[in-house]
Amino acid sequence: MDETVIARRSPLARLRRTPTAVLVLRPDGIWVEGRDHVAWADLEEMGRFTTGYGAGLGLRLADPLAWFDEHPGPWRDAAAVSRLGRMPRQNADILGVREASTQPPLDPAARIEWARDQTGGWDLTIPERAIAGGVPDALALIEEHRRRYA
Repeated sequence: MDETVIARRSPLARLRRTPTAVLVLRPDGIWVEGRDHVAWADLEEMGRFTTGYGAGLGLRLADPLAWFDEHPGPWRDAAAVSRLGRMPRQNADILGVREASTQPPLDPAARIEWARDQTGGWDLTIPERAIAGGVPDALALIEEHRRRYA
């Protein structure tokens, strides 16, 4: 199978478990964390993000509500928080340091807009430190696969 791994877990995570690919390009689309599939038709845009939380590669989905509905999981919020280097929600609540604007809304559509505001407009983000060769090379590889297989 034609497969290109462009992002892996951080070196520290490798010490704790078998290294896992975070972002894999295949003919049918992009696989994130080995469990979520983003078909080429579902990918609206991709690019580099830089926020106060970090930098990396961002993916914008054509229909994020439908995609997240098909790919639920409590792991998603925890993983996004840890990757961006933000304090986990429970710790912030215990310490009383969470700002109101950092609280995600309950409504799914509003939550997606809130998340896009936090990430600079992206639905899925991969931290730069996990990307082999850097974000520009990763974007070029994604575009090449997209042209070839979409």
